Order: sequence, then C-alpha cells, then structure tokens
Amino acid sequence: MTECSGHDPEQEKTLSPALENYLEIIFLEESRDGAARASSIADAAKVSRSTVTSTLKTLKAMGLVEYEPYSLIHLTQKGRVIGRDITHRHVIFREFFEQVLQLDHEEADAVACELEHVVPPQVIRRLGQFVLYMRNRDFWKNWQEDYRNERKELIGSMAETFRNMGALDNQEEVKELARKYR
Repeated sequence: MTECSGHDPEQEKTLSPALENYLEIIFLEESRDGAARASSIADAAKVSRSTVTSTLKTLKAMGLVEYEPYSLIHLTQKGRVIGRDITHRHVIFREFFEQVLQLDHEEADAVACELEHVVPPQVIRRLGQFVLYMRNRDFWKNWQEDYRNERKELIGSMAETFRNMGALDNQEEVKELARKYR
C-alpha cells in the first residue's frame, strides 16, 4: 500500500467502520459510473435511503464528499484518497483469502470487509507484498491443487494439536502452538 500525499491517517482514525464502508462504496461507484447515487449506496450498504442521507451529511461535514439532496455524489480529493485506501485493503485481504486460503468469494469478501478496518496499514502492506511475491513464483501455478489434496490431513493435524492442548498448562500450550506452526 502506498502512502498518498494529502492522506491524513489521523482523519481515518476518526472514521467508524461504517463511514469507511460508505467511502469505499462511493469510491467504487464513482470509479465505475463517474458518480454515486444515494439509492445505489443504500442498496450496496443494505440500509435505508434516509440512513444514507444522514451519513452523507456527516461525510460532507467532514469534507469527504460533495453532496446535495437529490444530486449525484462525488468524493472530495481527501475522501477519494481514503476510499481508495480502504478499497485497496479490501482487495488485498480478499485476494489472500481467495487465492491463498482458498475461501469462496462470498466468505472471502465478507471477512475482508471486517478486517480492512482493524488491521494496521503496515500489516496489510506486508500481506499485499506477500501475495504479489507468491504470484510471481513458478510454484504458485500448482501449489493450490496440492493444498486442496492435503487439506484434510492438515485439518486433522490441527485438530489433534488442539485436542492435546487441554493437557498442558498455558505456557506449554503457547510453546506447542509456536513449535507446530514454525
């Protein structure tokens, strides 16, 4: 993830996950259609039109959207930077969950939506670098099939580790988990 000029990390900390979701939705719609509409935001956020109107007023007061009732919605430069950043986080997580962990698209998308708000930017950046690194390796093309074939055995091994954990005290459990996943 790149640092953008004009992006204020402190501003982002004042945004709730719900407000961040609105900026992401508006960013995606504006990228696709040139502008967002309150009705399409309501559909995407699965909320009422009146909730969208109230939220747009809040985002306008924060200087993140250009909004007037019954008009098209646009992000300000500051809103666009934050919306793009949140979208980028979402894509990184979704790609990791789909391509590496092999979750189905809906589950990967839902988990990405939750994590994009709480994981620190430097961790997301590293995860993005890892996904890009993996995609550029020859073994990337075939490893996923091998993983699918071995997944049941791996799940069994994890289950056995967790079953055995109850017999250990907390410190031993932590050491055993660390040893198992090295």
